Amino acid sequence: MAVSAYWSFTDYNGVDAPQWTGLANYSDLAGSDRFHQAFTNTVVFTVVGMSVGPALGLVTALALNQKIRMVGFFRSVYFLPVTTSLVVTGTVWKMLLNENGVLNSALGLFGLPGHAWLADPGTSLLSVTAASVWQGFGFETVVFLAALQSIPKELYDAANVDGAGFWPRFRHVTLPGLRPSIVFVFVFGLIGSFQAFDQMFVMTRGGPVGSTTTLVYYLVERFQELDLGAASAVAYVLFVILAALSYAQLRASRERA
Repeated sequence: MAVSAYWSFTDYNGVDAPQWTGLANYSDLAGSDRFHQAFTNTVVFTVVGMSVGPALGLVTALALNQKIRMVGFFRSVYFLPVTTSLVVTGTVWKMLLNENGVLNSALGLFGLPGHAWLADPGTSLLSVTAASVWQGFGFETVVFLAALQSIPKELYDAANVDGAGFWPRFRHVTLPGLRPSIVFVFVFGLIGSFQAFDQMFVMTRGGPVGSTTTLVYYLVERFQELDLGAASAVAYVLFVILAALSYAQLRASRERA
């Protein structure tokens, strides 16, 4: 990390000796349309994913926390995608969403037109996000389910005695019991979302026209072009963003507590 910090202030190609350039790499990033696009794509990917994923995980955890038949089987099914490689997940979803894929074939059965989900800049990022949410929300399900099962049953019994319905019980018993898990899920999810790369590389190669290029994908491009100084600068911009977001969430959680 220390060496990378030094490189971020240099012009370095990995072969010749680094040449000190000061803040040139950072100023170049500030004026780079490609970097701005990558930053925007990353923010959209994170906001959409962290809005839908934890919500799905919580709903699924609430359902699996009930006394239903084959609950162990359903828990395994929901968690199975988490254990699958992102490369495998991306490949499967690429087969589903390409122009001749399963989704368009299914739409054709109902007389509906197909769509180039991954080739259209208007839908490519949301398509990759959907694949990522599907692959990851089982982890949130397991975290929330463990937290739900740790909430004392006496609290629910007391709420029932007071005549509380589902929403009052959820608001005053379930949510307070889930607060530490919610903070963990969001901090962990933010870090993972801002580091997204595998899905984009497998499904779209960062395209079309940069619509799925994220900060880490942009970083890898700089590395492949042997611009290690710029790549290190991107890495440290990403580090500062993640540190600030994580600190803000942890502090907000302490203030609510």
